[in-house]
Amino acid sequence: MKTSLEHLAEQFVSAQKTISKVQPLLSMYAYPVCAELFVERGMEPDLRTMKKCERILIKKAGLFSDFSGTSALVIISLLSMSEDPEAMYDRLKDARDLVRRYFPAVPDYVALAAIVLNEEEDQSRWEEITRQAADIYNGLKKKHRILTSGGDILLSLLLVRSGKEREAVTAEAKACAELLSAHELDPKSLQALCRVLSLADGTPEEKCDRFTRLYDLLKDRGRKYGKEYQIPMLGLAAMLPMDIEEIAGDIIDVDNYLSKEDMYKGIVPRYSKTLRLMHAAMVVAGSGGSSQSLYIAMEITMWMLFDVLFI
Repeated sequence: MKTSLEHLAEQFVSAQKTISKVQPLLSMYAYPVCAELFVERGMEPDLRTMKKCERILIKKAGLFSDFSGTSALVIISLLSMSEDPEAMYDRLKDARDLVRRYFPAVPDYVALAAIVLNEEEDQSRWEEITRQAADIYNGLKKKHRILTSGGDILLSLLLVRSGKEREAVTAEAKACAELLSAHELDPKSLQALCRVLSLADGTPEEKCDRFTRLYDLLKDRGRKYGKEYQIPMLGLAAMLPMDIEEIAGDIIDVDNYLSKEDMYKGIVPRYSKTLRLMHAAMVVAGSGGSSQSLYIAMEITMWMLFDVLFI
């Protein structure tokens, strides 16, 4: 196992343990996604800091707001990474207000959309980005049915940040859907996978071929990868600038590492083998690729996980 991957896997497990102590009664599926947010940014969660940020959030937003529920743990995680959590909360609130102004009332997505907008450091560009995203969103709703639900709000914001044209991305998503039809994925999983692939570099044929090869390689090596909400993460891993054989080997190495951790082993583990393999793919996907297209694809994959698992 690569030393760098072992370090990331260790961070991923450690982060989950810390985060689970912040809101122990939350859905267990939230912890690994938030843990990966820390790992991607090269940071480790601090329980004391996160508890402090939880108090800041409750004080400023209250118990019942756009920033409550499962999204609260994401907000708390992001606040704890900031040098000035209160100032970051104010930025998120400003981002939320813009999202509310330009998009229809889809409250479950407001917090995630505010987070995506906040990723743009230059706040003076926020209104322009939101206005362009709203135009994309309205166009998607009017002309295309491959992209549905409030998740289109997130996609539209990410499209603007990626600099890719709406029609080009939509055409790629449709082409990928046709090429991947043999995998017999459920419609929502297929849509999510095609969104990820359409935001990465390469032709639809190249990207779908890499995904299929990776899926088959894992299967040939005794790893059955889930074909539901887990599948976009595998698509993202397939887009790494590495040989598919190497990517498959890395995922298996991380999966073996995770299998020795308490949360993944025992008679009744917290996570199934299928989820463990997705977590391994998540660690590997976040380990490489600093290109803008891959970064944007990683973002939308993470937000789609929240969409599917918690909204």
